[in-house]
Amino acid sequence: MTRSMIALVVCALIAACPAGKPSGPAGSGSSVPALQPKKMLLSWGITPQGELADIYLAVTDETGKQVSHQIGRYKGKCDRITPAREMNALTGVACVTGGGGTELHAVRRADEIVVVVMGTTPGVAPDPMAREEVSRVAVPTGVAVEVAP
Repeated sequence: MTRSMIALVVCALIAACPAGKPSGPAGSGSSVPALQPKKMLLSWGITPQGELADIYLAVTDETGKQVSHQIGRYKGKCDRITPAREMNALTGVACVTGGGGTELHAVRRADEIVVVVMGTTPGVAPDPMAREEVSRVAVPTGVAVEVAP
């Protein structure tokens, strides 16, 4: 009776395995599709309006879907910048006027991008603690955030 039980178990195991399907990691003939890493790409949109500029933070996902978040309207000539290292920002925009200006920074904090703003004065070192929050953009769990070149 023991042999018949073993034979029955072996038959059940053989029947449960698909015939002709190689087993191995993805890309080696497996039917499991390779997973694409999840990521968000940040970029700035700047639309001049006379002496002012409308600023947008554009977020593009790995599928190419883009969502634009309106940040606000700022005075001066605005351009994309790389913020000072002590700002701990991913990317930024500087709007410069004759006697100073404004900087906007996109900062990653856990599951969101926080956009902060601060005033600038020529010759004065900017203070990271002087920034004020303007907007927040959610980042899904496990998604890498990169800055557009």
